Amino acid sequence: MVIQATCDSCYRQYRVKDHLGGRVLPCKNCGAKFRVPRSGDSVDDEFDEPDRYQGRRKSSPRGRKGRSRKKSSNLVPWIVGGSVVAGVGLLATVGIFVWKAVDNGAAPAVAASSPDAPFEVAEATLPLFPELGNPIRQLPGGTSLHFVDFGGVSQPNSGPGTSMKMRVYLPPGDHQPGSIPCVLVAPAGTNLLVGNDMDADDFHDETLPYAQAGMAVVFYSIDGGVGDLGAASDAEFIAGYNGFRAAGAGVVNGRNALEYVLARLPQVDTKRIYCAGHSSAGTLSLLLAQHEPRIRACVAYAPACDVEKRLEEVTSDFTMNRLFPGLIDFVQQSSPKTHIAEFQCPVFLFHALDDGNIPASDSSAFAASLRTAGKQVTLRNVEFGNHYQSMIDEGIPQAITWLQAEQAKALPDGQRG
Repeated sequence: MVIQATCDSCYRQYRVKDHLGGRVLPCKNCGAKFRVPRSGDSVDDEFDEPDRYQGRRKSSPRGRKGRSRKKSSNLVPWIVGGSVVAGVGLLATVGIFVWKAVDNGAAPAVAASSPDAPFEVAEATLPLFPELGNPIRQLPGGTSLHFVDFGGVSQPNSGPGTSMKMRVYLPPGDHQPGSIPCVLVAPAGTNLLVGNDMDADDFHDETLPYAQAGMAVVFYSIDGGVGDLGAASDAEFIAGYNGFRAAGAGVVNGRNALEYVLARLPQVDTKRIYCAGHSSAGTLSLLLAQHEPRIRACVAYAPACDVEKRLEEVTSDFTMNRLFPGLIDFVQQSSPKTHIAEFQCPVFLFHALDDGNIPASDSSAFAASLRTAGKQVTLRNVEFGNHYQSMIDEGIPQAITWLQAEQAKALPDGQRG
């Protein structure tokens, strides 16, 4: 008798001998460990791969650890395990360990020369890129899903962006060099002070539609992930902040994802590389476009455009500034509002008017600032759908139509529809 088991990191599926039920085994594809569903009484690595990979059910709006995707980026009271409310108690509890953690990770790798200057992303060394390899399975519509782990090759340094993981979606069929566009997408659900490890299998709804529309998609992790935001310790938040800050609020990760496309995906047209994201990932999408001139169009669904405003309760708290080195400057540097002048590509903003997380007025104000600065911006609002579902139901379809129009502009006259 065998048990069906799936790696939580790369989603490769296995048929495992029943005596290994309940045990933790290493994945032969990515090296991560996963738990077999049923309990057993012995441990070894006797497991076989299935003849083919089975499709998983449609992704849930909840993450692997139960975090609601519909309520990503709730930002303030829990930032450091409740220390906004009880900072003195936290300092007494964590003590010297906290201060050592701050001291050891205080120096950012891509610090800007001033709080209103862009991050010095070029200072971050490029990692070595593994080959794309074979797909781990097929998704609806014939899209092939690949898993990439930068940690799977020997890296020359341990700087920001060198241990990233990515999921690469390729539309069906054979594609000639430079024949298809590509969208870079980061995972949402952060508090804008830490990253995201690209955790659960619940983001296909935010990525697969682009591939089904004929685009390659690279879904990439952000340095400084802490796992479950609701259960992370104070030390985990501090370490996450240091990693996220060192990676320029994830801009280094986006840059590395783009460089991977150029190095390993020859079928992608370098003049049709775009970025997109929802909520906190929408904020990163805007930042990446501001820092990376090779991005040709930017999509942001319900983003936090003014991070200083979003985190003003945190940055005004004395304890937060002691725990998080350079907090005020970093929040300013990581706010898209700070770098409006840096945009070189058109921007698509989408927001539901009934959004209970980030007010739609934030995107409206940002769009107005872009227009004042002479930038190209399209703002689309819908009445209903709140923070998350509006993006799934209406935002992504509208953005794909908009991107297809931008694609047509990049094609030679004879290839336009």
